[in-house]
Amino acid sequence: AQQTENIKRNKEILDSVFKSENLVALHGNAHIFYTAGFDVRANTIQKLFNNSIDFYKNIFPENNFSVSVYLLNKPDWFKLHFFYPYGLPFYEPTYEILVVPAEKDALAKLAGLKDIPITPDSVLTGLDYQPLHELGHYFFFTLNNMYKEKWFNEFLATYFLICYLKEKNLEPNMETKLEEELKADDQEPHKSLVDFPNLYFGVGPKNYGWYQNKFAQLGLKLYPQFKTDLMKKVIDNYKADGKNIDGVSLLKNLAPEIMNEWLKGMQ
Repeated sequence: AQQTENIKRNKEILDSVFKSENLVALHGNAHIFYTAGFDVRANTIQKLFNNSIDFYKNIFPENNFSVSVYLLNKPDWFKLHFFYPYGLPFYEPTYEILVVPAEKDALAKLAGLKDIPITPDSVLTGLDYQPLHELGHYFFFTLNNMYKEKWFNEFLATYFLICYLKEKNLEPNMETKLEEELKADDQEPHKSLVDFPNLYFGVGPKNYGWYQNKFAQLGLKLYPQFKTDLMKKVIDNYKADGKNIDGVSLLKNLAPEIMNEWLKGMQ
């Protein structure tokens, strides 16, 4: 009860800060507060979140989705004082807020990606879906109280994203794009899975992106066999009466060939 009260107080403080900045509000399953001038982008992102939430509420009806999303330009972004680089969507469980860059190409610029097709704010492609990874953190961290190994947290959030995109056939060429990105990025100072908790952001966004792509690669291999049932198995594992085994062991038990093969590439 005290934690809930603290989160409520933190959110009230945050909202009071941004009310003075004249953010525009859109209410729904995902409440969007956005920098003025980004109306189309805000409506498009809200629709993405609302559709994803509706999809997952049908599968997990016991989860009550209610999350605040801040769609901010660069000046507003740094008023938050969370020290995330501009362009990288993030979820902050202390406040139960999800923060997304207002500029459509901000994440691509941060990652140093070139030749990204320019599309209007009303059209969702590629990196526009990345905020659903952060909604995945909200789902596991906040709704299901699951804070596990850093790599497994990231994998689960990515798997949350993959399931929605696959079920809705929104990114049919994900596997091909992923393989191209991994091949093109073989000069970064990548380390092993064991190193990931220590590195995290420590060697820059491109290297962090390499890890995220490897987690997505694992998710795409597991998806055809398990789909959203994998999420249910993970949640059941970490319930009070569950086996509570670690992420690597759990996935080895469920899909030993896939997991062992993937682990070879993470040594």
